[in-house]
Amino acid sequence: MRSTSSGWLIAVLVGVCASAGCSGFDATYEKALAQGAPAGGIEGAWDGTWTSHGGHGGGRLRAVIVRAGPDSYHAWFRASFWKILEASQEVDLKVQGTPAAGAEVRMAGEEDLGWLYGGVYKYEATATPGKFEATYTSKYDRGVFEMARPSGK
Repeated sequence: MRSTSSGWLIAVLVGVCASAGCSGFDATYEKALAQGAPAGGIEGAWDGTWTSHGGHGGGRLRAVIVRAGPDSYHAWFRASFWKILEASQEVDLKVQGTPAAGAEVRMAGEEDLGWLYGGVYKYEATATPGKFEATYTSKYDRGVFEMARPSGK
């Protein structure tokens, strides 16, 4: 489902993997954090929590969101499990409707994470320049993501 039309995103990800031994999320997150959030936009670094409503845990959640096209965003999530494990996942989110600058953006998407990670996950998200909330569902789990802009930078 990757229809990312942003060559910039691919170049950044390839460059980060090549220079950081593919601990790419942390480097990309730190770069997005240093750049700060664009005024009125939802791109950039996010920090918060995820919670499974299916009994599969929860923990810290970070994300980097980039514009992938005129009506889509690419989200790269990094979640912690039981405070010792981490996993990353990426999803393209298609904008629903035509939001005004600085207004609430509604998005949806899905990604097949493979049988080992529970198959197809579907996402519905709502974001403003300061708040990101999403629900996710799969065959074996359902839950929420709640994030805000990171403080401190």
